[in-house]
Amino acid sequence: MRRLSRATSVHIIIIVVFALVQLLFAQASDTCIKLLNPPNVPAVFLPDLVSTPADEYGLAVSKDWSEIYFTRIDGDISYILMVKRHENGWGDPNITSFSRPGGAAHPWLSVDESEIYFVSRRPCIGAKKTLNVWKSKRHDSEWEEPAAFGKPFTNETVHAPSVSASGNLYASGLKCFRKTDEGYLDSEKLNPEIDGSHPAVSSDEEFIVFSARKPGGYGGNDLYVVFKQVDDKWGEPINLGPKVNTNLVESSPTISSDGRVLFFSRNGDIWWVDSDVVHNLNRSIKK
Repeated sequence: MRRLSRATSVHIIIIVVFALVQLLFAQASDTCIKLLNPPNVPAVFLPDLVSTPADEYGLAVSKDWSEIYFTRIDGDISYILMVKRHENGWGDPNITSFSRPGGAAHPWLSVDESEIYFVSRRPCIGAKKTLNVWKSKRHDSEWEEPAAFGKPFTNETVHAPSVSASGNLYASGLKCFRKTDEGYLDSEKLNPEIDGSHPAVSSDEEFIVFSARKPGGYGGNDLYVVFKQVDDKWGEPINLGPKVNTNLVESSPTISSDGRVLFFSRNGDIWWVDSDVVHNLNRSIKK
């Protein structure tokens, strides 16, 4: 059998390596393209990168989908990790600087993405409870040292913050801290009062998706939605149905900045689905 020349062998190796690089780039690009088309039926979001055998929940994504923030439990502490998208795909998840010390959970980006909000059990001066809401400001491409929101948030437990375009902050217990020119007002319950947790408010505050266990549900906590009515009142909670809810626990919903995607947690993974599962319910009500 004739042996290949050294030059020929090197040439073949180069061709094989180039083909492998092209394949990896194509797979990475395909993943990024698929992110522009959320599924109509809930699916696990970025398995093995975001959704792993660990417990993950509470996801926020930048408007251009170049940054993903999510919560992962490590032992008895939760941290917020960030994944960056590059030209050739996704980088590795890294714990954010503002997650330490004390851990952090439930990230939510401001509308202009200059701030990120989250909850933490780190020491907070003047706080009456151990769980408080914090924020970090972006300076260039880095996040600054976080600061607590202060009063009135330190007067009570604030969990799973969700912030509208106007700056109003919603939290578990389905309560709202309204933002004014002078600062935030004391929390107030939705009108009428509704039981639930982990609210995800739409940017325009026209609807809120939340987690709750109610009669007639599908097993554990389900995802529900309420739509804004006249005079700042809210409609009756509507179960998102068997397309989203199962006999497991569905919780920690969030909405992408562009409003196209609903994220939520189930069985320790983060799932995603086209937000039409919410909008179609509103359309059916108006018919």
